[in-house]
Amino acid sequence: MQLSKHSTLVIITAIAAGLALSIYFVYITSALSTYNYSAPNFMSGGWWGFCPMGVGPRGLANNIQRLDITQVKTRLESYTQSLGRSYAVSEIMEFSNNFYAIIVEKDTGIGAFEVLVDPYSGAITPEPGPNMMWNIKYGMHSRGMMGIPAQVSDMPVSEEEARGIALNYLSQRLRGDIEVMEPTRFYGYYTIDYMVDGRIHGMLSVNGFSGDVWYHSWHGEFIQEIEMNENE
Repeated sequence: MQLSKHSTLVIITAIAAGLALSIYFVYITSALSTYNYSAPNFMSGGWWGFCPMGVGPRGLANNIQRLDITQVKTRLESYTQSLGRSYAVSEIMEFSNNFYAIIVEKDTGIGAFEVLVDPYSGAITPEPGPNMMWNIKYGMHSRGMMGIPAQVSDMPVSEEEARGIALNYLSQRLRGDIEVMEPTRFYGYYTIDYMVDGRIHGMLSVNGFSGDVWYHSWHGEFIQEIEMNENE
């Protein structure tokens, strides 16, 4: 069947429009998936939301020199001051994929939340995993949202038991001389660094209620760390 010139023009126009729409969709999807977000903003009940940091897509940072750990320390300290509460950075670890930091409550010394810092743009984001899902004071399922006080003393799993659970988990999955470090207590869980053959290798978290383990698989290779004085 031979198509008229009008029908052919309609088909070509439809194909062109569809192609243009597809290209636009791919562009928007890519932009949203690579956009940097700022650090958590505290809201009622302790939960945070993401808000644009204004640094643009992460791809634009590829030509920027990697930040060093002292620059990240300055950025994190500025961030904690902006929260308007008594928080402090207690530890920063540099990995090949990101910088990791623990933010603690100054008055209690208990871990409040964990954050990641992009090594090129410096964008600060809440760490995924236990930090968001197990944190009963600052996380997605925080008790504070329901008016129930969040207490570390509620956790039936002790620090020593958490270390034992972590060591057992790692011993079944890794080879070498494994040593688990002192846990950092958070509201609902512990995060524990560990060493293999005398060198820091990574970290994992142990739920303070169920004893479940959540391995932090997103950091990459360990590079270095600094620990801050509690009085800083």
